[in-house]
Amino acid sequence: MKQHLEQCCQRHSDSLFRKRMNTWLFDLANPAGKRLNLMIMVIIVCGAFVSMLETLQHITDQWESVIQTLSITVTVLFSIEYLLRIYAAKNPLRYIFSFYGLIDLLAVLPAVIGDFNSSIKLLRVLRLLKLIRYLKALELFVASLQDVFEIMLVSVIAISIIVLLGGNLIFYLEPASVNNAFEGAWWALVTMTTVGYGDIVPHTPTGQILASFLMMFGLGMFAMLTGTISVKIAHILSHKTLCPNCARPLDEKSIYCNFCGVNIDQYKQKK
Repeated sequence: MKQHLEQCCQRHSDSLFRKRMNTWLFDLANPAGKRLNLMIMVIIVCGAFVSMLETLQHITDQWESVIQTLSITVTVLFSIEYLLRIYAAKNPLRYIFSFYGLIDLLAVLPAVIGDFNSSIKLLRVLRLLKLIRYLKALELFVASLQDVFEIMLVSVIAISIIVLLGGNLIFYLEPASVNNAFEGAWWALVTMTTVGYGDIVPHTPTGQILASFLMMFGLGMFAMLTGTISVKIAHILSHKTLCPNCARPLDEKSIYCNFCGVNIDQYKQKK
């Protein structure tokens, strides 16, 4: 009987600790959670800044060892944070395979499975991606990308096909300016995005006509992508009510969720 009571108390203590950790790590509206996540943000920014110091050419060996020690410390802290998030998550598997879960994993994985010195440059970039969780504007941008993923995929495929076609065509039309089809594809992409580095320039009339076509196609394609994402962000901002089941944006007058089909009033009553 005594052993059973001790086990019950232990389970209750574990459950209470897990609930508290969930609040601190995931609830940005909670004061304690806000303070902890703000501290994580500061560590991310400081860690990235310290890693950037390593790129300075005149840095001494003494400072290199200090920077490496700080980088290892930050990696250990993020590893602990990742494990605690898995433990505290209401659905650990869902968190692990979520967008934020994968970002948290990628922020520590290169240093865990590979050579630390060679992975530090990659970690510098991946850690900054963790800031997406704390920036509302980026969160809205990511949500809009999720909803227009199919349109973006079709656009990327279309752009890739045109780039390959343009690269091969310019290679045959401008053999004196383009060494191979890969350089031609690079030129086609730069032309479509209207960046215009000027490293490859068509000189024949047919090459200039091809460049004009790529410019017009690129302007239309990228403008369509930008407009679609802008409309989606505006839609999210105008529908601030979220579905209690799937957390997708809803019209304030909606009875059913357009995404998961749940009856909002009945779902709230059950909760």
